[in-house]
This record gives sequence, structure tokens and C-alpha cells, in this order.
Amino acid sequence: MKRVLFDSDVLLDVLGKREPHFPASVQALNTVKTGKTQGYISGHAVTNIYYILSKQNGRESSRKLVISLLENVGWVEA
Repeated sequence: MKRVLFDSDVLLDVLGKREPHFPASVQALNTVKTGKTQGYISGHAVTNIYYILSKQNGRESSRKLVISLLENVGWVEA
């Protein structure tokens, strides 16, 4: 199985539904949900993603989004 390290921008596109990259980013992330790849994110990207999302969506909503993300992808120290 392929292992994929996702860039934080790809994940922000999905979590923030950012156009015009949202459709392609969802497609990339769906490869993890379908079992075609194992997805990973760097440890420092988790905090960056939370910070950016919290400015847009509030802290509680962002916390839930990050938890959901981490249920689907692993994280690695960078």
C-alpha cells in the first residue's frame, strides 16, 4: 500500500472547503478512506491547521475538524 504525506494546504482545502482546489483535494484524501493509500500529516502541520481553521471557524468547530482528520490519517514527527 502506498504511503502519502499530505501537505497542509491540501488538508486545509478539504477542511475549509476552499475553492478552486477543494474537489481535487477531496479526491486525494478519499484515497485514504477507500484504503488505496495510507495518509500521513506532519506533526507541526496539525497545530498550523488548527490555528488557521480556528481563525475562520472558531475553536470548538476547528477542534472537531482536526480530531476527525486525525481519525483518518496518521501523523509523523518532522
